[in-house]
Amino acid sequence: MSRFRDTSQQDPQRADIDRRSFLRYVGAGAAAAGASTFYSSCASSTRSEGLGADGSDPHGALKAKIAERTGYNWVSLEGQPQWGPVQYPTPLPGDPGPKNADARRLAHFTVRDTISLPEGFRFDVIAAWGDPIGPAGAAQFRFGFSNDYTGLTPIPGKANDYWLFVNHEDLSAGVWLQGYAQATGGVLPKVELTANPEEPRGGFLWINGQKQPRSFIRLDGGEVPEALRNALDELGAKALGDLGVSVLQVRRDEQGRFTVVPEGVHWRISGVSRQDDPVRPVQVSGPAAPLFGGAPAGTFCNCSGGTTPWGTFLTCEENIDNHVNEPVDAAGKLVDTRAGLAASGDFKPGGLENSERLPLYLNGLGTCLKKPLDGRRYGWVCEVTPQTGEIVKHTALGRMRHENAALRCEQGKRLAVYMGDDCRGGHVWKFVSDETVQDPSDPANSKLLEKGVLYAAKFEPDFTGRWIAVTPDTPLAAPQIHSTHLKLPKRPDGGLESVGESTPRRAYTPPEEWVKSIEAFAGKPFDQCTLGDLVRPDGAAPGSVEYQRLQEGVVKMDAFAMANAIGATPSARPEDLETHPFDHSVYIAFTDATGGSDGSPDPRIFPDCQRKNTRQYGAIYRLAEDGEGETGDPASRTFTWGKFVSSGETADGGGGFACADNLTFDPLGNLWMVTDVSTSSLNAPVDRQTKETQPGSSKFRGVFGNSAMFMIPTAGPNKGVPFCFATGPVECELTGVTFTEDGKTLIVSVQHPGGRNGARSAANPSRKAEMRIADRNNRIFTQIRETPIGSNFPSGELNAAPRPAVVCITRA
Repeated sequence: MSRFRDTSQQDPQRADIDRRSFLRYVGAGAAAAGASTFYSSCASSTRSEGLGADGSDPHGALKAKIAERTGYNWVSLEGQPQWGPVQYPTPLPGDPGPKNADARRLAHFTVRDTISLPEGFRFDVIAAWGDPIGPAGAAQFRFGFSNDYTGLTPIPGKANDYWLFVNHEDLSAGVWLQGYAQATGGVLPKVELTANPEEPRGGFLWINGQKQPRSFIRLDGGEVPEALRNALDELGAKALGDLGVSVLQVRRDEQGRFTVVPEGVHWRISGVSRQDDPVRPVQVSGPAAPLFGGAPAGTFCNCSGGTTPWGTFLTCEENIDNHVNEPVDAAGKLVDTRAGLAASGDFKPGGLENSERLPLYLNGLGTCLKKPLDGRRYGWVCEVTPQTGEIVKHTALGRMRHENAALRCEQGKRLAVYMGDDCRGGHVWKFVSDETVQDPSDPANSKLLEKGVLYAAKFEPDFTGRWIAVTPDTPLAAPQIHSTHLKLPKRPDGGLESVGESTPRRAYTPPEEWVKSIEAFAGKPFDQCTLGDLVRPDGAAPGSVEYQRLQEGVVKMDAFAMANAIGATPSARPEDLETHPFDHSVYIAFTDATGGSDGSPDPRIFPDCQRKNTRQYGAIYRLAEDGEGETGDPASRTFTWGKFVSSGETADGGGGFACADNLTFDPLGNLWMVTDVSTSSLNAPVDRQTKETQPGSSKFRGVFGNSAMFMIPTAGPNKGVPFCFATGPVECELTGVTFTEDGKTLIVSVQHPGGRNGARSAANPSRKAEMRIADRNNRIFTQIRETPIGSNFPSGELNAAPRPAVVCITRA
């Protein structure tokens, strides 16, 4: 039985699906307290729907008790924000006032280079890139770059002291190169990229004043000058040294604000740390551990994560392909062992304004080290113990471009971990432990992450779905190419093969040819093949227990391609997944419904992926496990799903935002979401009549302004209505939203401010551009938008280098 159904853009041919229970969008226009809203209601069942049959909230009594205990008052029990929403550059469904006033209200809009909050709220910086951490005069480390996920847990025995966990994801290279000296006091090898008039998106790479012959420098063949080798090694070490994670001891004052405790215990685990540390080496658990060939050197590309009920933190290694080689073969060995540095820029013939500040994309820095990093050791979910700084990589949860890890940990049930891999055509995942949870707060629960089954989701068009085990005995599925192509395991060579129907622009391997290659490799008919037939590990006799364990390890090592091979649904870049605190349904932020080199979404499940409307910029879906009781069974093999709210313009049936990313819930179960529009598209001028910026194009996202934070009620009359709580600084991404337990403090990361243009200068502080925007009546109007060029966050001083930072938001 499907409990979820989106009928806002319902296909008439599917209108008879699931008459028993469904979600129904009422189009924007229903009146509530004078605001234009849309909301969801259910026909019969109250399970996981958020509204009872009489329109009441089934969790209303619980929410009232929570509000009384905590004093949380940012949102009413009915889901009404208790603050005036921040002005947003496009109309939102819950905007006050008449629709025909949108054009007049938004005719002029000024983008601000700060965190804009409702009246009565403030933000304070906890730590920013380059800040020294630790007592003065003692061994200190500096706070890392591009902070992302944040986690918070109290320190036992220390009133008002907490462990604050922060991920440092990746480099916005232009900002990092430009601001390194100012932020850290250090010196980098001099790296420059100058325009190449003959190659619009390429340039000439200069290192320490020497022009390199090409934009990619190979280090694995031929003679490399020692000076260049030393410069690249230093560059790679310092860059990876600014990634990883920070664990800070912080203290909360009476106003709810956090500060770093100078004399506290702090840990810094970077991309090049712990390689030779005999005291606290990086440990590895699970079936892929024997394939590592040695201990990893720290962790990097740490995107989102999760905080466990037993007091540890999970951190997820995402876009590892930026810095190490990723593909493996049937034995779990690396296929592409190239080593080098690639550089590119957004150049046009003749150069661009502020071209020296445009991003320099650094790839392969882990292979630029004199001791290159092995790519098999990255792309995992890592668990960090804050008291000791110990780190364990749990390979049973698979190797992929992990975005997050959301736990469902209940006494007497098996532990479930919900995950997304943030790539085009990526999957929704679930890990289920073999053993059950005895006590959610017991540190021994870490062992549950070592043994279990990894599943990938298959979404069906009738709003049902099932979890497919990513194990050696799971049968292969004949490729059903509903999207452009699938990335499948390539045999016998190893690596990935793009399988699909060729187009005039791109050639793909036909599905029948891939099937034949697998039959030849396995020596049996395709319909008899399993994932185990795709892997042939070394070091053990076929059929032995150790061989089977290694088979499991290779399957986990290549999880993304293996999931495609068994028919899991390629989806729309699943970023954060979070479980609702009351009904345990899973909210999924799909950030972008377009395709790319890694694949593209299944249009039957993501009908807005055709680049034809503004809703293709992602959506938030909702998944509920089947099983008895209100919350279902975390170990269930089946589920139902539906769309909770779509991206896109309000007049186009969307929620008024683009590219949903990190999610969290406040104490009353309201969803809080931040957006992640590509830096190159933020505030880009939009003319709806041109191909490059028309609705559905990548540049059209520019109408939605800076990265923003929204509160979206999950129950009550405002269910599904996004209210803008904050907008971030220029060219940044807001990430890592975390509430304190009482809901009186919100922690958030400001990632890569100035990510495109670097420091905002006094000589060229801002620009004006025309935007063509639809009001809530779908009438087009022109907005004059003034946008700062670059950022000076958090100092606000012109010419000062922007610095990523973690802040706390409180109510005055």
